[in-house]
This record gives sequence, C-alpha cells and structure tokens, in this order.
Amino acid sequence: MSNTNNTNELFITAARKKLRFETTKAQLTSEDLFDLSLTALDNIAVALDEKIQKLGRKSFVQKRTPSTADIETQLEIVKFVIETKQAEDDARKTKEKNAAQREFLTNLKQKKQMEQLEGLSLEDIEKQLASLE
Repeated sequence: MSNTNNTNELFITAARKKLRFETTKAQLTSEDLFDLSLTALDNIAVALDEKIQKLGRKSFVQKRTPSTADIETQLEIVKFVIETKQAEDDARKTKEKNAAQREFLTNLKQKKQMEQLEGLSLEDIEKQLASLE
C-alpha cells in the first residue's frame, strides 16, 4: 500500500468518524489543521502523544480500543500536516533562494555586457550605429 493511500485512508477515517482536534481555543477539523502554525501543530501532536502514553503500553496481543485507534489516527494526521507544511516551507525557501540567485546573475550579466560594450573601439561603435539606421 502506497503512502498516498495511507494518507487518503487517514483523512477518510477522520471524515467518517468526524474526528476533532482539541486546542485551547476550539475543536478543529482535519482541514483546519493546515491553517495552524508549526508550533500550534506541535502542541497538538504532543498532547495527542501524551494521551496515547496515558492509555498504556502498546500490546501486540490485545486489540486497540476504538478511542486509542482514533487518537493514533489523529496523531498520524497531525504528523502528516506538519511534514507537509515543513516541505512547503522548504520549497518556498528554495524558490526564494533561487530567485535571489537569478537576480544576482542577471545583474552580473548586464554588468558584463556593459563592460563589453564599453570596451568597443570608436570605429566599432560607429559601425553598429550605422547598421541601426
């Protein structure tokens, strides 16, 4: 099963079960998570992880209770949103860096072209002017 299918299943489960994420201000839906800062998302993830820890150790023999499964699903969704936002932030930073580098190189190119033109002899300048008429 691919990672995309796992992610789709997480959000389908959240929608079907109408999972809500508790914050100090309100209960949020899965889609609301994308509007939060990384710090707020981290706080939610830590709180969910603490809930899971309070529910006891994992067991490879006993089945998970529905509430434990829901909390684990919530945690996986929050972790996905965190990873997505971090990847978007990295892409934005890379794009900004590339734009700055492109601007620098464009300015450098213009400077080199100007230096090249300034190095032309008077005769070459007159020839180019004459060809433009």
